[in-house]
Amino acid sequence: MFVFGTQYLRGATPERDQWEKDMHNMKELGFNTIRAWLLWNTIERYEGEIDYDYIDSFLTLAKKYQLDVGLLFHLHASPQWANDKFKKYFYVNEDGLPFEPAIRPNTPGGGWPGLCFDNQEVRDMEQSFIERVISHTKNYENVAFYEPMNEPHQWVDLLKSPAGSFCYCDASVKKFRIWLKKKYEHIENLNKAWGMFYTSFDEIRPPRWFPSYSDYTDWRIFTSENVVEEIQFRTDIIRKCDTKPVFAHAWGGGATTCGILGSMAFDDWKNAKVFDKWGYSAFPYKAEDCPTLGLGCDSTRCAAGNKEFWQSELSAGLQGRGLMQKGRIDNNTFDKFSLESIRHGAKGLLYWQYRKERFGPEFGGFSMTDYNGGPTNLSMRASKLCKMLQDNEKSFKEGTQKKAQVALVFSIRSYFAEWASNNKKNNRFAVDSMSGYYKMFWEENITTDILHEEFSDNLSDYKVIILPSPYAIHPKFAKKLKEYVRNGGCVISDPYFGAFDDTMALSRFVPGYDSIEMFGCEEDDMRMEEDLILSDGTKKYAFKGNRHKELFRHITGGVLYTYDDGEAAVISNNYGKGRAVISGINLGLCYSNRSLVSDDLLSDDTVNSSVAAKEIVLKIAYEQGVEKNICDAKDVKVTYIKAEEKETNDILILINSVKEDKKGSIKLDKAYTSCEDIYGNTICTLSGDKLEFSIISDESAVVKLIK
Repeated sequence: MFVFGTQYLRGATPERDQWEKDMHNMKELGFNTIRAWLLWNTIERYEGEIDYDYIDSFLTLAKKYQLDVGLLFHLHASPQWANDKFKKYFYVNEDGLPFEPAIRPNTPGGGWPGLCFDNQEVRDMEQSFIERVISHTKNYENVAFYEPMNEPHQWVDLLKSPAGSFCYCDASVKKFRIWLKKKYEHIENLNKAWGMFYTSFDEIRPPRWFPSYSDYTDWRIFTSENVVEEIQFRTDIIRKCDTKPVFAHAWGGGATTCGILGSMAFDDWKNAKVFDKWGYSAFPYKAEDCPTLGLGCDSTRCAAGNKEFWQSELSAGLQGRGLMQKGRIDNNTFDKFSLESIRHGAKGLLYWQYRKERFGPEFGGFSMTDYNGGPTNLSMRASKLCKMLQDNEKSFKEGTQKKAQVALVFSIRSYFAEWASNNKKNNRFAVDSMSGYYKMFWEENITTDILHEEFSDNLSDYKVIILPSPYAIHPKFAKKLKEYVRNGGCVISDPYFGAFDDTMALSRFVPGYDSIEMFGCEEDDMRMEEDLILSDGTKKYAFKGNRHKELFRHITGGVLYTYDDGEAAVISNNYGKGRAVISGINLGLCYSNRSLVSDDLLSDDTVNSSVAAKEIVLKIAYEQGVEKNICDAKDVKVTYIKAEEKETNDILILINSVKEDKKGSIKLDKAYTSCEDIYGNTICTLSGDKLEFSIISDESAVVKLIK
C-alpha cells in the first residue's frame, strides 16, 4: 500500500462529534492512513486514569472506515496535575529560570514543552504512560505504527531573540558533564580543546551568554545525542509492548534546511537510525520553494539509508493562520509540492492537516477542508492524486531512480560554528550555501545525495563531492576526502576549509587537516565581500550576495578564475589520480537567493548575477563525467522511476516550473511498447528510446511507460 492520508487528531481538534463524518469522507476520498496525536494532557487528565474511551472511540471508527492509524505519543504536552506536582522538573533556560509549561502552536491545549526528560522520575512517568496506552491499542489491527516523539529535537523558545535554548537544569548539567568526561577522559584534554583552565569536570557549566566555538559545539552535539537517547528510550518501550513499526520524522525541512539548527540541536542521521521508517515535514508556501523541498526530501532519503521514508507532514495548501490568512494554493502548486516529494523517493504522503485548527496560534490554519470539514479544491485534488498512486502502487513503491553522481556534504559542526558566530541567532549562511549548490543540480534534473560528515562511506560512488560549509568539517571526513581524491575523485570546496581543527580551535594552517598539498594552495587572508567580479581570462563574472573572499599564497595548482585584481580566486589542483578545486568565494550562497532559473542578461562580456556560480560548478561537474539533463526542455523537472519486475511499468514525473507551455524530449534507457498520461495533462509519444512531450504552462504530469 502506498501510504496516503493526513494528520487528523490533536487534542480538541476536531470535535468528537465530527469524527465519524470526517472518517467517512476520508474513505470516500481514497485515503488509507491518518495520524493521531495522543497528547498526555488529553489522555491522562487525572493522574493514573487513562481515557480509554477516547482512544477506543477513535480507533473503532477508523477501523469501521478501513483507515490505518499512526499513534504519536506527544509527551511534550504535560497534564496540569504533573505540572503542579513536579515543578522541580520544569525546563530551565540560560538565565537559570524555570519554564512553566504553556500553549504553543503545535500544542494548543497547553503543557508545552512538558517536563525535562533528563530526570529519572519523568522517564518513569513516560514509560508508565506509553505502556498503559499500548496495552490497549495493541489489540487494534488498524494501528499501523507508533511515533515516540514529534519531530525529535530539543525545544527552543522562539519568542526570544536569539531563540532560547535548553536545558540548564541540574539533571541536564550532570548528563553533560558525564558526556564530556567520556569524550575527553581527562580534564586537561578538555582544557586544551576549549582553551579553559578547569581543575575538574564538576566545575563545568553549559555555556551561555557570549558564544565560543568549542564549548558551544560540544554543548549542542551533546544535546542532539541526548535527544537520540530519549527517542531510543521511548522506542524500546514501544517495541517491548507491540510489534508494530516505530516511525518518526524530521522537523520542518530537516537539519540541512534548519536556520536555527544550533538552537534546536537535532541530527536527522542519528535520529533515523533509531526507527523502522523515517520521514520529514515540509511547509512550502509557493512553487519557488520546490528546490528547498527537494533538498529536504533528498536529505531525508539519505538519512534514512535503506529504510523507507515518507513525506510525513506536507502542507495541505491552506496558507496562513489566525488573522493572517493567505488562502488556499491552486491545484498546480498542490501537485508540485506532492510530486516533488514523490520524485525524490518518498513512499508515503501525509498532509497537514484535514481540519482547520480550532485553538491556539494555528487557529484556522493548514487544512485541506472547509470550516465544516467539507470538500475544497485541495481535498479533491488529493483524492485524484491518491487514486493514481494506488492504481500504480507497485511502480511507485518498488521503483528506483538512477544513483547520484554528485554529493553535497552536510557538516553539522560547521552549522553549529556558524550559529555560534552569529551570536546564536541563526545558521542561515550554511543553509543558503547548501541550498544554492543543490538548486544548481536540481534545475538540471541531476540527482544529488546529501552526505553526513560522520556517516559517509563509499565516497568513490560519486564523481563530484561538494563542500558548501567546510570550515569545521569533521576530521574523519577530511581524512576520507583526501583518500577519495587521491584515488580519482573530484572535490569542490568553499572557502575556509578546515579552519577549525578537530577540537574546534583555530587551525595553524588553512586549508586545515594537512590539505594544503591536496588543494595546491594555502590561505593568505580572509575577508567579507558581498559583490565582486571574477574572470577566466576571456569573460568576466559578476557576483552578488557573496560572503567570504579568500586570498591564496604558495599556489601550485592551476588558477581557473581570478579576482578583478588578478589574484587567484578559484584553484584546481591534481592530487594523486583526482582533482581538488577550492573556491575563494561562496558559490552556493551566491546562487541561493535566486528563484527558478531564468536567463541572465549578458553585457560587455560580463555574466551578471548568480548564473555565473552555476556555470562554474556545472563546467567542473561535466568535466568529471557527471551525466547531463535527460530532458532538453528548459525548466521542466523530470524524474525517471524504473521498476525491476518486467510486469511492473516504469514512470516519468514531469513538472513544468514556469508559466509557459513547454515541448521537448526525454532520453530513456530503452524503448517501450507504449506510454500513457495517467495524471495531469500532457501529450506524449514514443520514438525509439525517446519520449516526445508537450506540457501545459505551470502544470505537472505523470506518464506510465509500458514495457
